[in-house]
Amino acid sequence: MGNPALGLGVVAAVILVAAGAAYLLRRNTAFHPLIDVSGLGLPAGIVVFTSTDCPRCKDALAVARRVDAPLREVTYEIESDLQERAGVIGVPLTLVIDDSGTSVAQFAGQLSERSLRKALAGAGL
Repeated sequence: MGNPALGLGVVAAVILVAAGAAYLLRRNTAFHPLIDVSGLGLPAGIVVFTSTDCPRCKDALAVARRVDAPLREVTYEIESDLQERAGVIGVPLTLVIDDSGTSVAQFAGQLSERSLRKALAGAGL
């Protein structure tokens, strides 16, 4: 038959891959394609795209409110046309927009206050 050590090695590799995937999922990392908001008239500061039935959106807004910067919430149920024109496909999606109307940072899912403050400083806000 096969080599038992080889079989144990394969099992160990599968367990390591599964553990790595579980770690990443637990961190609530999310991905969203970069979006272009130029021409949409969004103000400089923080823009958080949300939905009314999204608990993680409330968390992202709470973090954004702790930072001293202009904040604009765009809720899908109220402004679906704006979210669609921006190309938002998942919420929460948080942007930092500079004075020229360009998105200089984008955060999908869980939001870190430290990362947000760093992005705002980089944008000169």
